[in-house]
Amino acid sequence: MAEFYTRFIRETMDEAGQVTQWSYQYEEDFNYGYDVIDPLGDLDPHRLAMLWRNHRGEEKRLTFSDLKTLSNQAANLLRSHGLQKGDVVMTALRTHWSYWIVALAAHKLGLLLAPVYYRLTAEDFRYRMEKAKVRCVVTCREGPAAENIWAAAEQAQVPLRFALGPGEDGFLDLLAALPQQPDTLDRVPTLATDPLLLYFTSGTTGLPKGVLHDHAFPLANYWGARYMQDVHKGSRHFATGDTGWEVVSGTKFYGQWLLQGTLLVYDYDRFPPEQVLAFLAEAKATSIMAQPSVYRLLTQVGMDRYDLSSITNYAVGGEKLLPDLAQTVTQQTGHVLYEGYAQSEAGLIASASQVMGRKEGSVGKILPKYHVEILREDGTFAPPGEQGEIILVADGGRHPQGLMMGYLDDEEANRRLWDGDYFHTGDLATRDADGFLYYLGRSDGIIKTKGYRVSPVEIEEALSRHPAVAECLATGEPDPDLGQKVKVYVTLAPGYAPSPALREALMAFHNEACAGFKKIRDLAFVPALAHNANGKLIRGQFRDPNA
Repeated sequence: MAEFYTRFIRETMDEAGQVTQWSYQYEEDFNYGYDVIDPLGDLDPHRLAMLWRNHRGEEKRLTFSDLKTLSNQAANLLRSHGLQKGDVVMTALRTHWSYWIVALAAHKLGLLLAPVYYRLTAEDFRYRMEKAKVRCVVTCREGPAAENIWAAAEQAQVPLRFALGPGEDGFLDLLAALPQQPDTLDRVPTLATDPLLLYFTSGTTGLPKGVLHDHAFPLANYWGARYMQDVHKGSRHFATGDTGWEVVSGTKFYGQWLLQGTLLVYDYDRFPPEQVLAFLAEAKATSIMAQPSVYRLLTQVGMDRYDLSSITNYAVGGEKLLPDLAQTVTQQTGHVLYEGYAQSEAGLIASASQVMGRKEGSVGKILPKYHVEILREDGTFAPPGEQGEIILVADGGRHPQGLMMGYLDDEEANRRLWDGDYFHTGDLATRDADGFLYYLGRSDGIIKTKGYRVSPVEIEEALSRHPAVAECLATGEPDPDLGQKVKVYVTLAPGYAPSPALREALMAFHNEACAGFKKIRDLAFVPALAHNANGKLIRGQFRDPNA
């Protein structure tokens, strides 16, 4: 009997197991909720879809039948409050199991889902709510999330507000309301080309941009699940990452369930390496996907102190992987790390894996889902070994499936990055004759810290509000724990002189008002900052050529 995923993905392999031909097969009204989850709820109802646990020891087990039932109930709940196709629902749910239920419900109703990080500030939430015209928000009660969400929703006039659990703050209790709803749902008409997801990602100019993906996007996540993370029917797959970030779509959602794998989800505030290792051992995980900073914490505890013999695939991404960490993981587990290269706008583009192979220093082999080239400055394609920008090519003028629909209400950015023929990633690389990518860095200075993308402009705009700052330049510098740390170079306004006290005051001024992953970790005073002929800051002026 054919595997379930072959309903949508057709592949031809050579003798070495490499994909030689492939295609997507789906109807024009494809909807992941109705066409993947609901059939699995009927065909494989008792298979465990998620084993969820949090740092307090609470646990939730969800089968594919549960996913179908609960998502129908959540859809009926949202619809009972007046939400209809095209409305925007924002979630800030950390990694609580309810995120997946709300997401599937939104997909079934044709709502646009906008996941965000739960520890954003009230101002961050407000901007995103107003930009996306949010009609409903669902939040957890961890940390400052509910308080900041409520303040932002008041300013942005978001009418419908849910939280997890009861409270005296005006939120409706999502978990109490779900069981009261009918568990059947008539199909709402949607199209594969309709917008499905809205992720906010940092850019190098201006405020965060909204990245739009369509209803066919979930199928494109098959490639990472199968070829990087080695997920299959019977897998027990663990991945890190807050549900507010696009990485979750590729590492613990669409592709993994399409392949009938089980998700192991651990919900936490500050990553607890001992508890996670114990969870992986107890649950008999078969694969893991995490950032280098997570692996460093795990190796500091000692991965070899736990029985991880069931894990046969270790994948890594989100930050620069340093050789010493890769060696330590191999020493403690007996397995190599399979690295990948991805973007919020395009998902996974290249990966190393047991099937695709791996090469030292490479971020992986280009996946068959995209036609990837290296573009030289003269507009021609670079041969193997020559540096250029990674681009995605539209063969026959077709928009590559898995690539974003575009940026929300930003036609200028859309024209700059996508001209109908090429999608410009802004990343520099070389590739070899076998199709392996060797990543060289961002051409525009994006900072990747703790697996998050941070715009240097956001940092600079915030710090420049201090009267002592004449001008500043934010950069990402290598850090063994964070991947990159945020460092800022500052020129001072007249009347101010460099001092340790002023350095601490400037860092506190910024860090006390920002989300944790945006915190400045280092600050240096400089007499001047270099600019190009157009007056723009030269972002690479402090870059270590040996880094």
